[in-house]
Amino acid sequence: MNEPFSLLQANVAFSTERSRRDSETRLLDRVDQQQQRFAIIHEATKGISVPRSYQRNARFGTACQELGNAGLPVDVRLSGGGVVPQAPGVINLHLAYPIAANYPLEHAESQYLGLCELIAHTLAYYGIHATAQPVQGSFCDGRFNLAVDGKKIAGTAQYWRRNRAATTPSFSLLSHAVILVNSDSAALTALANQFEAALHSTVRYAPEKTTSVKELLGKPVADFVQKLQHELQNPPV
Repeated sequence: MNEPFSLLQANVAFSTERSRRDSETRLLDRVDQQQQRFAIIHEATKGISVPRSYQRNARFGTACQELGNAGLPVDVRLSGGGVVPQAPGVINLHLAYPIAANYPLEHAESQYLGLCELIAHTLAYYGIHATAQPVQGSFCDGRFNLAVDGKKIAGTAQYWRRNRAATTPSFSLLSHAVILVNSDSAALTALANQFEAALHSTVRYAPEKTTSVKELLGKPVADFVQKLQHELQNPPV
């Protein structure tokens, strides 16, 4: 059995006075120092989250300025993947915890699957059966999406950092999930496409490739975060 996660307040861990990367780095520093397991849950505000690789695009700075002026701020995260649109109704889960390991690749898949299992258990409270799979055409597609009937309902990403202060080989893992709960799938996809267009990219995402809890149930849910917190007390990772 894995130890439960300690819940941190999002407004403290992710201060508006720091960049997303700085906040994530400080969180990993805390894992390095305290060797504890932390979880942060928060509902999104409107924006775009991208991995550092997007900064190589020649129009990245211009696109960020244009979208920021239009009320769509762009932040850069430590983990990989692709464009992730954010808006109210989207729930973000951040797990940060130590793992004794020589090489991350030996453990990455099991940690991805454990995160997917945790979210799938939460969705099951609402009678939603989700499985880990890629969904071609969805934004930030990957092997470890969670999908329902071929439509993406959650995405995941990881960032591993070696703990150089540890006396034995050890890493601190930052494991993310973006869960579409009370969100509008078409509107989210439009935000992702707006960012790609601002980059002058030809990449476009298909709105019919995503769904949300609200869309599946035909009504919003009010207790998703509480259900997720419950699962963090007996986590599969």
